[in-house]
Amino acid sequence: MLDQLSESNPGLLAQVDWHIYSSYPLYSADGRAKELLYPPPYNGSYNVTPWLWIDGKSCAVGYTSWENYIYNQMLVPSDVSLTHVGTTYNPGTRTGQLQVECYNSGVDAISAALQFAITEDSLNYAGPNSDPWHNHVCRDYVPNQNGTPVVLPAGGYDTVTVSYTLWPSWVEEKVKLVVYLQNMTVQADSSMPVYQGASANVLSFVGVEESKLLAARDLGVSVSPNPCRTGCEFTLSGAAARGARITVYAPDGRLVSSIETAANRASWSRAGVSRGIYLYRVNAGTATAEGKLVVAD
Repeated sequence: MLDQLSESNPGLLAQVDWHIYSSYPLYSADGRAKELLYPPPYNGSYNVTPWLWIDGKSCAVGYTSWENYIYNQMLVPSDVSLTHVGTTYNPGTRTGQLQVECYNSGVDAISAALQFAITEDSLNYAGPNSDPWHNHVCRDYVPNQNGTPVVLPAGGYDTVTVSYTLWPSWVEEKVKLVVYLQNMTVQADSSMPVYQGASANVLSFVGVEESKLLAARDLGVSVSPNPCRTGCEFTLSGAAARGARITVYAPDGRLVSSIETAANRASWSRAGVSRGIYLYRVNAGTATAEGKLVVAD
């Protein structure tokens, strides 16, 4: 079910699958440790497989209910953006550096932890109660399941830098780097909210020029209102915000619209666009920013 939803919403879901039974080949000790950080119903033992958490909140075992849970959460706007500003990978040594800048555009400060998971796709294992093919399988949390503490003042930034290594048995072409900013305090509704997430193939960071990675710091993008009904306004900030191209894509990758701006503001009209979740991309010189645009009725 999660694989189907990921394929139907490219670039909009960051997924990590935990295999928590130590007797099975796909077992992840970090995944098991991460699960035990969450509130009941596990009660110190294993949950029925498969179990689903969305933004840290238990959503039970029923496959049929997962789609509604996920789509409802995707409609919630976020004040947080995550940008790779110095992430690298060296195939020769199978090592790299993750460097992610976290930005809080909201009016309230955020104390959380940046979670960094390494996942692998297309793993074949015919385990009980599961399909023979497994994707987004957690291989490692770096530095561990607790993540790296982050403090984001209102309108402020914080950058997380950690080193990582791929095991020799992991297939590089199938490995993804998944990051998400999570509140590690259990809330009154038994959730541990996730503010934002992102996923990228590890090989996309091979040979990337440092100047292009750092250029992301020169471009800030805010969208208001989001969700929108008739349209919205893009506001650009930073050194690169002198003119940009803004493109909006449907979840299937289809181009919806493209606008050019010579200033730091641009208006986007919803005309002819149906209700749903879209991806926007802003290109300004060597700087690029992406985000989610929600269109409501």
